[in-house]
Amino acid sequence: MPRASSAASSRRRRSSMCGLAGVILGLKRRRRDELRVIGGLFTELLLHSQRRGTDAAGVAVIRRNGRYRLFKRPGPAANLVSDKLYWRVLDLDNAVTVILGHTRQKTLGSERNLLNDHPLRCNSVMGTHNGWLSNADSLAREFRLPRVAEVDSEVLFRLVDRSRDDDEFRSLLAHCRGRISAAYVRLNEPGKLRLLKGDMPLHAAHVLGLRAVFYASEAWMLRAILDGRRSEALDLNPFTLSTFHAAGVLDFSQRDVAFLTPEVEQWRRQSGTSSCTAPSCAAPRTTRSSVPTR
Repeated sequence: MPRASSAASSRRRRSSMCGLAGVILGLKRRRRDELRVIGGLFTELLLHSQRRGTDAAGVAVIRRNGRYRLFKRPGPAANLVSDKLYWRVLDLDNAVTVILGHTRQKTLGSERNLLNDHPLRCNSVMGTHNGWLSNADSLAREFRLPRVAEVDSEVLFRLVDRSRDDDEFRSLLAHCRGRISAAYVRLNEPGKLRLLKGDMPLHAAHVLGLRAVFYASEAWMLRAILDGRRSEALDLNPFTLSTFHAAGVLDFSQRDVAFLTPEVEQWRRQSGTSSCTAPSCAAPRTTRSSVPTR
């Protein structure tokens, strides 16, 4: 399987930028028109995210029984949403818990191979990633991870799949090098959305009337689609793993995570030390966030 190793590929990884967009629906009996509103807002968000990547786009709709509908194709998000299959996938009902969306700016792997495009299905995990892993190949060898795609993002979600719980994943994540923000669902926990915000942007907002939390790579995208709606921005701190529950989207947990960023790697080389007190190397701790209703 081809892997990029040249300096040019390294530069492309450093400049990579993809778009994350999605929503978790809090438990609520919704009318058909409200579900159409949520689907429409998500579609607007995905189209805004096209600014961050035009090589491919995709969407995964997760249901509370762990089943899902997945549709992705090469080209910008505008092409995706103009396809009739997109609207069949986005035909929402009250069994839907999470929608994951992604716009891709490719680094490794052709967008013509849909295995390289996001959302990525890695056994029990469905996920989207913005960033890159510089040590994906060595991680795959060290932990004997299966690989079917060329993209380094697959390794991140294989590590999630390999872990039994969030604590074990946080331990595995500490072995990663690169830039990371991601959104993913464990399909055996379809009522939970996990947002991993590392050193790449990721923002979220709760829409009060809809009882739903939308997320995106840039805050202005959320403001654009939620203009005129009662909503509240949620604090996603850098280097945290936030877990949202469909049963209570206003009460979400945050746990600190650590991995090696390019800046820390450079600092280590310059200082000649393997220790680190930077936030990206901090010991994990657990916090909890709650947003009051108004």
